[in-house]
Amino acid sequence: MKNYNTAINPLGSISDPNVIIETIKYYNQHGLEAAKEEFIEGNAFGFDITSSRKRFFSVINKLFLKDSEQKDKGFFIATISNSSPNNSFKRTFIYLEAFHSNDLFADITENLVYKKYQENRKLIESAEILDFLNEFGEGTKITDWSESTLKMISSKYSAFMRRIGLFKKEGRSKSLISYPYPDEKIITYLVYQLKLTDLSDNEIFNSAMFKALMLTENQKVELLKKGSLAGYYDFNFSGAKNASFELHYSREEIIDELFR
Repeated sequence: MKNYNTAINPLGSISDPNVIIETIKYYNQHGLEAAKEEFIEGNAFGFDITSSRKRFFSVINKLFLKDSEQKDKGFFIATISNSSPNNSFKRTFIYLEAFHSNDLFADITENLVYKKYQENRKLIESAEILDFLNEFGEGTKITDWSESTLKMISSKYSAFMRRIGLFKKEGRSKSLISYPYPDEKIITYLVYQLKLTDLSDNEIFNSAMFKALMLTENQKVELLKKGSLAGYYDFNFSGAKNASFELHYSREEIIDELFR
């Protein structure tokens, strides 16, 4: 069963994604306890209410810092801490990590937003997300949550997506799905991160992470080939069950190589 939780609510309440980026960088340099103290007691980002600071740090820890000893998470943290990528790229990596780390965020994105995007229905309302949660959540712990909790999740999901730059506000409760078409740098980041997991090459090729970028199968193959032609890795493909990747750089080298 999916591990659904309400982490989207505090995530969508953080007013600026740069707060997440700077907290990850501080954590990478000083460790968890120092980052927690600086965020909550030091009030590094000027949030007035202590309980809000605690909630915000908790969700940043849960989605972006926890399990940093795992190679794929460590690669994400090192990338965010690297000065080479600009904050526009880093916001995309934050979004991808939220997709990777939170089952409910991933399911809303893959099973609602992705489907609408591919059908060229790019206007989305908070009420649609609420309806999706009620229908998709049948048989899960979502049925134990109150209607007000579900409404809050619907609203905060949209708020986070707007701040990341993937939705544009189109009225009080409407947003326009506006994903920029990714380049081979984003795709290469994903390939290198997924190669640090236990997934086989075929499982990497079929990973839902590519749907997080709103890519069709043909677009995915096209971008993977571009990354290969750029020399970042070798990609061989003769069908969804016969894909292989061979990396040309270490995880320490690739980000500098991509963004130099």
